[in-house]
Amino acid sequence: MKTRSLRILENAAFVLLLLVYAGFALRRAAPSLFAHTPPGLARISGTASYYMCSDRKAIPREGLPVIICIGSTFETPAALTRFAGEFDEPVLLVWSSLLSDLSGETPLEDETVWDTKRQKFPRLLARYRKALHFDDRRVYLTGSGFAGAYAWMLAYDRPDWYSGVVAMSAPWYPPPIQQRIERGRSVITVAVYGEKDRWLTNRVAQAKEVGQALESQNPHSRFILKPGADRSAVARDWVENLKYILQFKKEAPP
Repeated sequence: MKTRSLRILENAAFVLLLLVYAGFALRRAAPSLFAHTPPGLARISGTASYYMCSDRKAIPREGLPVIICIGSTFETPAALTRFAGEFDEPVLLVWSSLLSDLSGETPLEDETVWDTKRQKFPRLLARYRKALHFDDRRVYLTGSGFAGAYAWMLAYDRPDWYSGVVAMSAPWYPPPIQQRIERGRSVITVAVYGEKDRWLTNRVAQAKEVGQALESQNPHSRFILKPGADRSAVARDWVENLKYILQFKKEAPP
């Protein structure tokens, strides 16, 4: 007959085995993702990429939506934390330093730079997918200023890959956007500007024209021009617009 102390030891060993198994299963579901309270760092193809979950208490699992924020020289990955706890569901957040090597004087119309970035980003996306196991039907791009324009350009470069894009205060509309505006039919696009944004000086009419073309392609796309707002005021609406596009997803492949 087993002694009481032996039964206690057996029960403790069983509980320990369950904990080890559960820990292994969680790591397999979302490798390293929830091990980081601040954004975790991964250097992929020479590009620093930071990632976290919007809900730090969420149980790791596959198939979450992902928002990829195209970072610029003028912002830090800590900006990801502004989205923590802001969504109605757990959302994977990735900060991609795709543009960190560019100076503030690099023109959006630089075709050589654009060609380099558009070839590199698919490799980054493939690595993000492998590491984070997100839902391919719910991949969204975003960025602010110069990076907002690049997020928009990347979304229209491969509209079959993305469900939506939010471009905050994106300066100008380079050819990869203007010449492909019809690709907005399959990508929900939200372009947000403030009436007092310095970039809009003497360009309000042109911006509205692009906005009309944008909304004509997709009934769910939005061109937003906030009266009396500058870029910093517009940034306060970033989360609201990301929540909006999270409603939409690609149809499942046949």
